[in-house]
Amino acid sequence: MVTGADGFIGSCLIDKIEGPVVSCDPANPLMLTPDEALVRLAQKGDITCVYHLGAISSTTEIDSVKLTANNISFSLKLLDICIKRDIPFIYASSASVYGAVGGRQNEAQLSAPINAYAISKAALDLFVQQKIKINPRAHIVGLRYFNVFGHREHHKGDMASPVHKFTMEARETGKIKIFEGSSKFFRDFIHIDDVVAMTLAAPNFKASGIYNVGTGVARSFEDVAKIIAKETAAEIVEIPFPEHLKGKYQEHTCSNNHRISMGGYVLPRLGLEAGIRKTLALL
Repeated sequence: MVTGADGFIGSCLIDKIEGPVVSCDPANPLMLTPDEALVRLAQKGDITCVYHLGAISSTTEIDSVKLTANNISFSLKLLDICIKRDIPFIYASSASVYGAVGGRQNEAQLSAPINAYAISKAALDLFVQQKIKINPRAHIVGLRYFNVFGHREHHKGDMASPVHKFTMEARETGKIKIFEGSSKFFRDFIHIDDVVAMTLAAPNFKASGIYNVGTGVARSFEDVAKIIAKETAAEIVEIPFPEHLKGKYQEHTCSNNHRISMGGYVLPRLGLEAGIRKTLALL
C-alpha cells in the first residue's frame, strides 16, 4: 500500500514497485480515500508493506487541527494496524524537524521545528519512537527526507523545490528569481531517484528507527540558480525575501549519514549538477 500515491515521491515510488499496489490519495478520485485505506488494510491480508507518504506538506499551513488529523492521527491509525498485523511500516518524516539547528543534522538531535508542518512531523516521530520501544518486534522505519527534487513536482506549487521553480522560470521567462541572501541559505538536495532507492530498501533495514535520507552535502539556493542559469542561458534576478516566510525558513540543512551507513546501506547518489541535468532532460 502506498499513501500519497498521486504525489511526487509516491508516484515515482510506484513506478519502481514490482507487483500490485494498493494506492491511497484523496486528491485522486480513482484511488482510496484515507478512511477506505484503513478499512482495506484492516480487512484483507494481502498487503505486505505500507509506504506512508501522504501528508499535508505545506510549510505555511497554520491549521493545527487539520495538520494533527492528517499528519499525526491518520498516520498512527495506519501504524497500529501494521503493528497488529505484522506489516512493515515505512513512513515519510522530514528534515524540517531539525529547524534552525545547523551543521550536519543527525537523528539523535532534539527537534527544533519552526513551522506547524514541521511540528506535526516531529510529533509523529516521537509517537513512533515510543511505539518502537513498546513493540520491539515491529518493523517501523521513518525516513527523514531532506530536499527532494526531480521531474514530477509540477503539482506542488509553492512547495516545489528550488530546482523545479527555477527551471520553470528559466524556460518560461528567461529569468530566475532568487530571494535576497540566497547565498546564505543552504539545503541538502537529493534527487528523486536516490530517494526512491532508499525508500524501497527500507523494509530490509536491520533495525527499526528514524533515518536521514540526504546526500550529506549542503548547497546554497544561489548555487542551484547558477547551475540552472548556465544550462538554460537564463538571467538571475534578486527579489526581496517574502515577509510571510521570515522566521519560518530553515537556513541550513545537511544530512549526517552515519546511521544509515552503519546500518549497512550505502546509496550511490547523484550530485546536484548531475541531478539537475537529469531533471532538465525529463521536464
